[in-house]
Amino acid sequence: MKSFFLKSGLLMMAMGMIFASCSEEDINNGNDNGGQNNAKKPAAAVVVEYTVLETADFVEYCDIVLEYNDGSGVKTETITATEWKKTFTTALPCKFTFNKTVTLKADKDMAAAEKVSYHQNGYHLNYYLIDADGATVDKGTSLSNTGKATAAASKIAASVAEGRFNTTKTYEFDAEGKLK
Repeated sequence: MKSFFLKSGLLMMAMGMIFASCSEEDINNGNDNGGQNNAKKPAAAVVVEYTVLETADFVEYCDIVLEYNDGSGVKTETITATEWKKTFTTALPCKFTFNKTVTLKADKDMAAAEKVSYHQNGYHLNYYLIDADGATVDKGTSLSNTGKATAAASKIAASVAEGRFNTTKTYEFDAEGKLK
C-alpha cells in the first residue's frame, strides 16, 4: 500500500513539473495562447450616460434649465420632459459638471394647486471605461437618486423661489478612470 502511494506521489510530482516547465517555456517564448496578448489595455476614455428626472408637475409649473460640460464645452438645454438623457464619451482624465436651475413659470401659478409631486434631486448616472480601441475595460457603475414625493404646492412654490431645487453635480475621473 505504501508503495502505491509513493508511486502515485512521484507520478503527480513529475506531471506537475512537466506542466510547469511547459507553461513557463510558453510564456518565455511569447507562446501564451498561440502568441496572443491577453493583457488588459488601460482605460483611455469614459462613457457617461446622465439622466435628469423631473415630475410632470415640475415640467408644467417650472422652467428647468440644465447647463453642462460634456468635455467639448459648456452647453445649455431646457428640460421640457420628465426625463432628459445624454450619453458622452470623453478621454481620461475628465470632469463633468451639471448645473440645474429651477424657476417658477411666469404664466403658471403653482401655489394655486393643492399638491405637487417632485424629485428633490432626481438623477441617474451610468458609466463605464473603454480602451483606445473602444473595447470595454471596466463595466463601471451606477449612481442615482430617484426618490419622489408630494407636498403642498404653496410650500414647493416657496422652495423653488428660494432656489432649493437648484443643484450642481460634478463627476471627475482620474487618468485611470477612477471616480473621485
